[in-house]
Amino acid sequence: MDPFIKRNKGYIVINFQNLTDATIIDRPNRFIVRSYLNNKIINVHLHDPGRLEELIYTGNHMLIRKAKGKKTDYSVTFIKNNNVYTFNDARFHSEIASKFIKDGYEKEVKVDDSRIDFKYGNSFIEVKSCTLVENGIAKFPDAQTVRGKKHLITLMNLMKNHYDSYVLFLIFNENAKCFLPNAERDLDFSKTFYDAYSHDVKFKFLVFYYKNNSIYFKNEIKLCENLK
Repeated sequence: MDPFIKRNKGYIVINFQNLTDATIIDRPNRFIVRSYLNNKIINVHLHDPGRLEELIYTGNHMLIRKAKGKKTDYSVTFIKNNNVYTFNDARFHSEIASKFIKDGYEKEVKVDDSRIDFKYGNSFIEVKSCTLVENGIAKFPDAQTVRGKKHLITLMNLMKNHYDSYVLFLIFNENAKCFLPNAERDLDFSKTFYDAYSHDVKFKFLVFYYKNNSIYFKNEIKLCENLK
């Protein structure tokens, strides 16, 4: 049974209120982006473990929101990438993914020593996010991910036990035309990706775009078949 809901282009996934433009200074650690806001230097929390080298550099712009934390008063929400904005807050990925899965799912299901994001009927669904797009090709990961490889192996093992396995990629960069695993950043993940693909783990790639402080669904893309 297909666990997914089909959404039309322009479907509003999530809306944010009171976003503010800030200018990036640097990223002193993986969780903090130092920025200028109203001519003051502030620390902004970043809930995205990726390298984000194409996004986080001195002088680039991002949209931030008030979010009280232990060390900061703001959270990164969108970051400018040439002519578009990408979404960069992993805390919302599960909520966004759930809007494309039929009612009746379970969340955070334990499988051996892993947790898979969703289970619907006989189907297990792991969710990954992607913002890196080069020449129209969405690429994941942008940094090595041992955890990502482990999830793929878990999904292949579930297939052996007669479950259906899916990986749902949320691509928060509207310039994406097709998808490839990023062998340059993580060769092990890329090899495991194609192993999972050949063992009938199913992959879905959903593209989203930013407009008026909201995330909208754009379309579903495919694996770059001619470049596999």
